[in-house]
Amino acid sequence: MKIRKYKIPTWFITEELHHKVGISYDHETKRAYDLLDIMSDKYWKIDRRKKFNRIEVTEEEYQTWYVYFLEYYIDDESIYKGTKEYKEAKKLLDRMINFFGIPNFNMNHRAGTKMRFVRTLFKTGVAQKIIKGNDTIN
Repeated sequence: MKIRKYKIPTWFITEELHHKVGISYDHETKRAYDLLDIMSDKYWKIDRRKKFNRIEVTEEEYQTWYVYFLEYYIDDESIYKGTKEYKEAKKLLDRMINFFGIPNFNMNHRAGTKMRFVRTLFKTGVAQKIIKGNDTIN
């Protein structure tokens, strides 16, 4: 299994990544939940006085969680477009893809994908038609 340490700004670890491992996720495997605990433990052990910390990332962590976490910031419809979070997530994801490769798991069950579906319904006007249709029924 591939393993690599990444130099990550401390603010991104404490404000963004640590928050992500504490969120409750539905319908994940036991191993996915175990990985969240492992990652959380790594984030708790960083030196918060430093500007950057090195976090060891396994390929399994990358494939299971990091891709999902980082794509949240760089999604086409992301509210983070152009922010420091967007820039850091993009840079980190690009470095991880360069080392670990293109992710190979199916994200259809993940919240980000579900939200993309809902956003598409609103962008295409389908959601508004559904809402209007429900108003006439009541």
